[in-house]
Amino acid sequence: MPKGIIYKIPVDKTVFMSIVKECGSSIIKLGECEKIDCTERTIRRSLNEGKMTPCFLDQIAKHLDVDSRLLSGELHGKAALYNDDFLRMMYLAQLKAERYPYYRKRKVDLSQQSIEKLLEQILSVFDISFSQFEDMDFESQYLLQHDLFDALVPVIRKHFFVDAYGQKDLPHLEKIICDLENFRDDYYQRLHAEEVLRIKFLEHPPCGKTKADVLRMSAEDLIALDMDNDYSK
Repeated sequence: MPKGIIYKIPVDKTVFMSIVKECGSSIIKLGECEKIDCTERTIRRSLNEGKMTPCFLDQIAKHLDVDSRLLSGELHGKAALYNDDFLRMMYLAQLKAERYPYYRKRKVDLSQQSIEKLLEQILSVFDISFSQFEDMDFESQYLLQHDLFDALVPVIRKHFFVDAYGQKDLPHLEKIICDLENFRDDYYQRLHAEEVLRIKFLEHPPCGKTKADVLRMSAEDLIALDMDNDYSK
C-alpha cells in the first residue's frame, strides 16, 4: 500500500445510523466515548465518505456490543444474493443487533484458528510441547481432548449463566464434545472403509464396478457402496 494511504473498509451510512439507533446510542455519544479513539467529526466524515478504518469500526462495534459486519452494512449487502423477494425480505428481517452481538464476529475470527493451534496454546500453559501431543496415537489424542473439554463444561456452567447471545442454560455448551465424538466415529468409519471394505470390493468387485473403479473410490464412496442394497456379492 502506498505510503500515506490509510486502509479503510466500506461502510453503509444508512445501515450504520440505523444500528447505532437500535443500540440506543448516537454519533454524539460515540464521539464522547473514551473507549473509542475517534471523534464525532471523524465518524461523520467517515460515514459521508462511505469508508472507515477497521480499528475505529471495531472499537465502535465493541462499545455497542454488535457485530462489526452488521454495523458496516456488509451483511445487508449480502441480501443481493437472494433472487427471491420473500427470502431476501426474511434475511434482512433477522439482521438485528440483538441477534448479532460483537462476539459473533469475534467467533468467526477465532474459528479461523485451527484446533491444533488452540491445543498447542493450552498445553504450553502447562509446559507441554505440541510435539508430545503429536507423538500420541489417534485414540490417545481423542481421549485427551475429550477429557479436557469434558472437564471444562462444569467449570463454565458454574461461573456463567448465559452465553454470549444471552441464551440461558448455555444450549451449545457441550457442542464441541459432540463434534469431537462425531469426528472420532467418522475417523473409524473411514479407517474401516480403507482397511476392510476396499479389500472386500477388490476381491469381489460390485456389479458394474471394476477393480480400477474400486481403487479410485474415496472412503466415503466405499461406505456408500457398502450401504447400497443393490450391491451383489
